Amino acid sequence: MKYTILHTIETGGPGGAESVLLALATRTDCTRFRSLVLLPHEGWLQGKLQEKGIPVFLAKSNVWYDLRLPKAMARLIRREKVDLIHSHLGDQNFYSCVVGRLTGTKTVVTYHGSPQCPETERLRSAIKLWVVRHSADAIVVVSDYLKRALSDLGFPVRRIVRIHNGVDMDRFTAAPAGRLRAELNYQNGTKLIGMVANLRESKGYEYFIQAARKVTDSIPDTRFVAIGEFDKGIEARLRKLVRQVSLEDRFIFLGFREDVPDILRDLDVFVLSSISEGFSLATVEAMAASKPVVVTRSGGPQEIVEDGRTGLLVPRADSDTLAEKICQLLRNPLEAGTLGRNAKDKVERNFSLGKMVSDYEALYDRLLDSTPQS
Repeated sequence: MKYTILHTIETGGPGGAESVLLALATRTDCTRFRSLVLLPHEGWLQGKLQEKGIPVFLAKSNVWYDLRLPKAMARLIRREKVDLIHSHLGDQNFYSCVVGRLTGTKTVVTYHGSPQCPETERLRSAIKLWVVRHSADAIVVVSDYLKRALSDLGFPVRRIVRIHNGVDMDRFTAAPAGRLRAELNYQNGTKLIGMVANLRESKGYEYFIQAARKVTDSIPDTRFVAIGEFDKGIEARLRKLVRQVSLEDRFIFLGFREDVPDILRDLDVFVLSSISEGFSLATVEAMAASKPVVVTRSGGPQEIVEDGRTGLLVPRADSDTLAEKICQLLRNPLEAGTLGRNAKDKVERNFSLGKMVSDYEALYDRLLDSTPQS
């Protein structure tokens, strides 16, 4: 029997959660699963899905109690005879559970980060979490760190499933080297340190910038790149910080890039300075590219990186230690190379895209095979 899965998310990307949805919609076994996608607006994710021939439907909601989105979702489910809804991120998890209850449709939700919220939104968040907690047939988390966080919030452990995000190894092992250095006119002797993450508060970019200043003071021939879309609320502040520490010609904001595998191949060290991180797909990508990584103990990364074996772990919000570990790897290429090779081996074993997709397919099968037939 072929089942119809409706994938949905509250954002249009680019980003880690959107990349996971894209992989699931396009790589699940098409002889057993038919994929449809509901998105809030046009954008990067819609284009990527349409390139692969996946039907995409749009339905936006301006405020959390706006009924247009759930109504549109319910109509789509009935018209397309959807067997299971799979949603990503907090708001869409809430909507999907509401519609799943109304239509009698099985619902899987995935949390990619901790469902924390500002004080002003606490009641609203509590309502949404209550609905998901009592309605979702399966609650997927991308790390054991998030499993513990949701368990502490009262989610039933028996319905929480941990599925690590995965990456396509071929994209990161076959990428050519030298393109980014040529683009930026950096010589091979110049040390290049980079971070791939959308620029928002939780990513702790200010600590990366501060560490960059300290690394430059110690190892002058270094340059730094940040790859990701800016959150407009912090862009001016980060650019001002770069000027304040006199790194205008050394710290480059590259914005969103499609050629992340090529960029990673040219890095000497990959950095993640996050304050809070549910998993960190970008860290796994860097490891797949055999890069030595220096990442913060911000939640999910501790499950990815074995300190001293597949990378280096540092405290959150600690630019001094971050800079120290970057310098350690730049001064010890043999250590850096060993960490990079071990990192690649770990990704092949634990974080492959094929494993992630097969784990989700097994979850779909378990839920759908238990659905009473009409």
